[in-house]
Amino acid sequence: MDKFQQNSLKAVIRPKNLSFQIKEQLLDAITKGVFTVGDYLPSENKLVEIFHTSRGVVREALLMLSAKGLIEIKKGKGAKIIKPSVESLFDSFSLLVNHKCGDNGLKYTQEVRRFIEPQIAAIAAQKRNDRDIKKLENCIAKMEENKENINKLSYYDIEYHKIIWAACGNPMFPIILEPIVHFLQTYHKNIFYNATSKLIDTTFEDHIQILNAIKNNDAKSATKIMKKHLIYS
Repeated sequence: MDKFQQNSLKAVIRPKNLSFQIKEQLLDAITKGVFTVGDYLPSENKLVEIFHTSRGVVREALLMLSAKGLIEIKKGKGAKIIKPSVESLFDSFSLLVNHKCGDNGLKYTQEVRRFIEPQIAAIAAQKRNDRDIKKLENCIAKMEENKENINKLSYYDIEYHKIIWAACGNPMFPIILEPIVHFLQTYHKNIFYNATSKLIDTTFEDHIQILNAIKNNDAKSATKIMKKHLIYS
């Protein structure tokens, strides 16, 4: 019996189920602005007619969109487009990290920060403006004022880094790093609770040195100090 083109065969891929396909089409329409925040999707009866499928399949597709935080299903009114909750998106990311990384989530996310943020500090040193510098100075002052208040100290420490991301002028940096920091906040306050006064003082010194490097447009120093800061902290 002749061989059946064995080397050219590929695994059979199961087609997407109907509800998933409908969800994808509705999601695409929302993304492209066919439906905007505050609009209602067509009624279930209309969607059944449009997609030539059952009411159960349509409802499953709507539930998928609802789970993503994109629509709110109102009894007697229909499915309303809502603005996605940032918190729900970040929580989904945190769940994914925990699922994929297990107990190593903290270790792996810190590795990502140590790889990305020193380069971001270098870009910030080249692109920052006077307003960015003022924000960083105010943030350090707030940390100094709240050394004994762990909640506020943690908040302003994170804000400091967010200001540096924003100073680059590239919105992708905050988009990438915000969910990572949201995940790390689970541990962040505990780090300060357990920190020695020496560690907190070193954190302040690092922040001031990073600020000075950014203020002086010294990309090389900003990279070096940020890397040291993330490794030590």
